[in-house]
Amino acid sequence: MRLSELLEGVGLRSEKFLVDPEIQRVVHDSRIAQKGDLFCCIPGLEYDGHDFVSDAVEAGASAVVSERPLNIEIPLVRTESARQSLAQLSSFHAGNPSRDLKIVGVTGTNGKTSVVHLLEQILSNSGHSVRSSGTLTGERTTPEAPELQNQFSTWHGQGIENVAMEVSSHALEQFRVDGTEFEAVAFTNLSRDHLDYHRSLEEYYKAKERLFSNNFSSKAVVVIGQEFGDRIAATALNNGLEVIGINPKESLIQDKWRGHEIRIPFEADFMVLNTLVAAELALVLGVGATEIVREIEKLVPVPGRFEMITKDFIPTVIIDYAHTPEALEATLMSARKLKGKGDLIVVFGCGGERDKGKRPLMGKVAEDGADFCVVTSDNPREEPAMNIIEEILSGLENNDFLVEANRKDAIELALRRANKNDVIVIAGKGHETTQEISGRLLDFNDREVAEGLISEIFRDED
Repeated sequence: MRLSELLEGVGLRSEKFLVDPEIQRVVHDSRIAQKGDLFCCIPGLEYDGHDFVSDAVEAGASAVVSERPLNIEIPLVRTESARQSLAQLSSFHAGNPSRDLKIVGVTGTNGKTSVVHLLEQILSNSGHSVRSSGTLTGERTTPEAPELQNQFSTWHGQGIENVAMEVSSHALEQFRVDGTEFEAVAFTNLSRDHLDYHRSLEEYYKAKERLFSNNFSSKAVVVIGQEFGDRIAATALNNGLEVIGINPKESLIQDKWRGHEIRIPFEADFMVLNTLVAAELALVLGVGATEIVREIEKLVPVPGRFEMITKDFIPTVIIDYAHTPEALEATLMSARKLKGKGDLIVVFGCGGERDKGKRPLMGKVAEDGADFCVVTSDNPREEPAMNIIEEILSGLENNDFLVEANRKDAIELALRRANKNDVIVIAGKGHETTQEISGRLLDFNDREVAEGLISEIFRDED
C-alpha cells in the first residue's frame, strides 16, 4: 500500500512528497523499524518517540508520522495526535479487519477477564469459532494498535468469526482501539484503581466512557444499579446505542434468564453477574438463548477467579485475583457465605509502584470483611515490601492480623492457623505465575504454593 493511499484512507492530509513509498508496516518502536515502515512518533510516559526518529530513519523507515516539525529527508506526515493516528493507520493498513469479525469489547475495573473467558467458553462450546484477548493471553490487557489490528487480520485469515477482548482504561486513554468496530461493548463496574496513571477517579471514568460511543459500536451491555454503571448507560443511550441493562439487585435473586431456567455453576455473586454479562453478549453475537443456557451449566472457573481448593479434612481455600478494595470486598462477602461455623481468613498485599492511595483502603476492607488477616507482599516491584505493608496497616484499627512479608510463609501461617471449618482467601495474584521483587521475576503461583503446603501440613489426615 502506497503512503498516499494509506493517508487518504484515514483522512490525514497528504503532502506532495517527492516519493510515494510502499508501506509494509506501521510501527511505533524505533528498535524494530526497517525498510518499508511508517514510523509513528509516540510521546510516552518515560520516552518520546520523536527523540528516536533518527534511529528509525537510519534503520530504513520509509516515512514518519510526527506531532512536530522534524528535519528528515523522508516523507514527514504531521498530525495532532500520533497515538490516534497510529491506531487509525494500523487498522486501515491491516484492511480494517474488525469489519470482518464480530468483536465484543469489555471494560470495567473488575470482571473484564472473567466475562471474556466465560463468553469464549459459551461460544466455543456451542460450535462458534472464537478467540480472546486480555489479561490471560498477553503482557498487556489490550495490545498496542499495530499488534492488535494485525492479530485481528490473522484471526480473520484463519476463519475466526468472533473475538472477545478486554479493553483497559489505558488503552482507551491511549487510543489503542480507535479504528476498531465492535459488535457490542460492555461495562462491568468502576471503582478505585490505576490512580497512579489517571489523576482522579473521574478521569479514570472518562477513559472508560470513551468506549460507549457510536464510533465504536451500536450496542452496549451495562451493569447498572451503581453510579458509574448508570452514567455509562445514560452516555450510551445519548450516543444512540441500544443498551441492555443488568441490575444486580434483580438478577442475583432470579433463577430465570430470558424466560429460561438457568443454573450458573459458581458460588460467588460477582461470578454470577459476570456470567449474565457474558450471556447477553453471546445473545448479541447470534447464539440462541436455549443454547446459551445449556452451555452456561458447563462453564468452568476462570483461572484465579474465586478458584476453590476443597477437601473434607482441610479448610476451604479460595484463590482470587482481587486487588482493588471493591473486588476484595466482593470476594470476602462471597467467601463468608461458605464458611459456616468457621472463621474467614484473608491473606493479601498490594502491588508496588501502583496506586498507593488504595493500600489503607484494602486494609480496612480486609479487616471489615474477614475474621483474621495475614498481611503480606504482592508484587512489590522496586518498592520495599515492608513499606507497602506499613501503608496497608494504616487502614487497620484492630489487632486481628499478622504480618509476614514472605508470601509463601504468609500462606503457611494462614493454613496452620486454620481448621477444617475455616475459609482462607488468598487474594491479589490469582492466575499469575510470577512475583516481581526488586526487578526480578520469581516463580510463584498461589494455587501451587497452597496445594504444596496443604499436602505437607495435612498429609496425616489424607
